[in-house]
Amino acid sequence: MMKTLLLICALGVPHGDCNVETAEAVVQGPEAPSLVTCGLHGQAYLAEGALAGYLADGHYLKIACTAGNPLRPPSAARRTAMP
Repeated sequence: MMKTLLLICALGVPHGDCNVETAEAVVQGPEAPSLVTCGLHGQAYLAEGALAGYLADGHYLKIACTAGNPLRPPSAARRTAMP
């Protein structure tokens, strides 16, 4: 199964550098049986308009499809380790 991830990155982050580590927010979408379905899930989130307000404020959306375990919420240690 594929995991659908919606990465919300600042406009200053190049598209190729937008990933789970550099995104300002990561929304985990539903599981998908294929890469095509994963992309469709990501587009559906955008079409619903739930993220539109956030994206209008100098951010863009990148859909990432990955195999493996779901993301875990970041730990407090990780958040405090960042400058």
